[in-house]
Amino acid sequence: MMKIRTLCLIFLIQTGLSAGAVIHGFVREKDSLEPIISGNVWIRGTSIGTATNMKGYYVLASLPPGRYEVVFSYMGYRTETRELTAGIHDDIELNVTIEPEAILLETLEVTAERERRELDIKPGQITVQTPQLRYIPQIAEPDLFRSIQMLPGVATLSDFSAGLYIRGGSPDQNLILLDGIDVYNPNHLFGFFSTFNTDAVKSVELLKGGYPSMYGGRLSSVLNVYNKEGNRERFHGVARISLLSASTTLEGPWKHGSWMISGRRTYLELAEKIADFNLPYYFYDGHAKINFDIDRKNQASISFYAGQDRLDLKQDGSAIKLDWGNRTFSAQWTHLFSSRLFSHFLFAGSRFESDSGASFEDMEIGIRNDITDLAFKASLTYSPSTRHSMDIGMEAKRLQFNLNYLIVDSDYLNGFRGNYAGVFLQDNYKITNLTLFQAGLRFDHYSDGGYFRFDPRISLRHLWTDRMSTTMTYGRFHQFLNLVQQGGMSFADMWFPVDRTFDPGRADHFIIGMEYDDKTRISVHAEAYLKKYLNLAEYRVYRGADETLRDQTAAQNFLKGTGDAYGADIYIRNRFGRLEGWIGYSLCWTKKTVLGTNFGNAYYPNYDRRHTVTAIQDFRLGRKWRLNAAFKLGTGQPYTEATARYAAMNPSGAIQYKVLDGEKNFYRLPAYHRLDIGLFYETKLFKLPTEIYLQAVNVYDHENVWFREYDTFKNPAEVDDITMIPFVPTFGMSVQF
Repeated sequence: MMKIRTLCLIFLIQTGLSAGAVIHGFVREKDSLEPIISGNVWIRGTSIGTATNMKGYYVLASLPPGRYEVVFSYMGYRTETRELTAGIHDDIELNVTIEPEAILLETLEVTAERERRELDIKPGQITVQTPQLRYIPQIAEPDLFRSIQMLPGVATLSDFSAGLYIRGGSPDQNLILLDGIDVYNPNHLFGFFSTFNTDAVKSVELLKGGYPSMYGGRLSSVLNVYNKEGNRERFHGVARISLLSASTTLEGPWKHGSWMISGRRTYLELAEKIADFNLPYYFYDGHAKINFDIDRKNQASISFYAGQDRLDLKQDGSAIKLDWGNRTFSAQWTHLFSSRLFSHFLFAGSRFESDSGASFEDMEIGIRNDITDLAFKASLTYSPSTRHSMDIGMEAKRLQFNLNYLIVDSDYLNGFRGNYAGVFLQDNYKITNLTLFQAGLRFDHYSDGGYFRFDPRISLRHLWTDRMSTTMTYGRFHQFLNLVQQGGMSFADMWFPVDRTFDPGRADHFIIGMEYDDKTRISVHAEAYLKKYLNLAEYRVYRGADETLRDQTAAQNFLKGTGDAYGADIYIRNRFGRLEGWIGYSLCWTKKTVLGTNFGNAYYPNYDRRHTVTAIQDFRLGRKWRLNAAFKLGTGQPYTEATARYAAMNPSGAIQYKVLDGEKNFYRLPAYHRLDIGLFYETKLFKLPTEIYLQAVNVYDHENVWFREYDTFKNPAEVDDITMIPFVPTFGMSVQF
């Protein structure tokens, strides 16, 4: 209580010392009144400016009296300008709507400025809007994670994995948030697709490293997924059908705000009957959100998400059952204590369940893993002046993990419970008109093991010109849970929290970056980074014969290691007339040293790619046609090559031939490359706007190697390359109403 009173006193003192006019308000889309996230607001002719937050709110504080021209801009939208006069004590509410830029068939001359005058600093930040997600060629349908995999600094494991390996980090090191809620396993179709329906998503923010102190609990990156709030002006819907699934998203206004509901489901069961093959599998997901615009200072929302995958295969007296999915809910409230003090409160729950099993005659085996996460989060943003803003907040979680094994007729139960708490402070200060400083502290506590961790974060940004800036960042991060991935199949993922036997993982990020933006046609963002890992968790594949599956500890399941990841990536965004897109390049080294693995020697994990080139380009052919292409080229992944074949006798006396592995991941598979194209046609069906698309994946049918198998019955053993996705044409249609 004393700390809270002290904080309030500081706020009051700052308010008293920060005399001057205040201009504040919300920036929204014109047609739907959806908030503009990370939009730019500045005063023309000055260095005074800021960015809108997740609710589209901005504040320009402590302005001297005078006449101002306030500019509102956002990429892909028309720039809006408002002129006003402010007195010394005026508190001016200025709400603005901006609309998308019209697409011209002639050579497009972009004149709208795209200045960025943020007080906050977010290294490695890339924001992708929903239209960009939909127009990237995909297999069967648009997918959020597949689109993120085309960004520089994000590596892929294979065509069959939607996992995100960001700057040398593994998927469990990514903090994935859906409207502020943790999502633990965001995958469908055995990891082939992500669980997020792109029609329900408004925008995606990726922070590839060195992220601010308001985020914690992961070692690598943050992926913020923002769902639509719903159209506050009129009812709107879109229905989409592809070779894999059908989906519908509806949104509209109501008396006190807006609502949105979205659902998607596969129809593989129908294809199974038509094509006469046995695959009783389906997945579904659904999003729902309702917003309450209580008054000018208060907004609230309630949201839900549910997704499920299920396979129930029975054949010849045996059965395989796989069942996994996520459930989330949240209640959020934003309140303006004053024009300078913005607050956000969230109460949320997240649950992940995975149940896999098989039965053969009278024998049954299975594994069940579930996580229940109940969380409360609160944050305050205080802006005493245009040069200074502060963030303070907390997070508290009640976590419960269960891992149960069924072997024949015996159950082996494992239960883990823990409380997580985090408190963060962040100060954003403009030292001069050209130099920005951000310092943050985060204090984390996890109850099982009594761990207290202190994470400093610091960033410095200098604007050399109105087009070019450099950033330097350091941050420390801790992680209190680890993931076991079985064969790369997401349904078998198992989560373990740390305990008294296994310390939390730690990472230190060092980043230096450069950004150039000519404000019209091209922007370049380049960063070099170094990550030092401590207490990395590597799953123990081999166990002692006397080890029990009951009442396990983290140390029984993981080996401890260290690691390094370093490299650089470049992101070039272009907009030349009808051609728009991005080009990326990544250079990365990732190494691990794990006790008990590879004889204690360092090795490259299988997601290490030395060089990666990505390109996404969208070309408007005319008023109704557009063509886009996606290309990816990557160095081959590491793999372990067999050095010899040997014979072994099993307990029944039969001879089996096996291979003797050499040094772990010492060799490389051939280079990966793939070109995808898509053709989109806009028309009308029953007077409704309709888009029909035809896409081709792996246009030139390149055989990218997934992994290698050995035929040990031949001497010498023969190598078979198992390849990934061949040339696949696909088509679909969406209708808006």
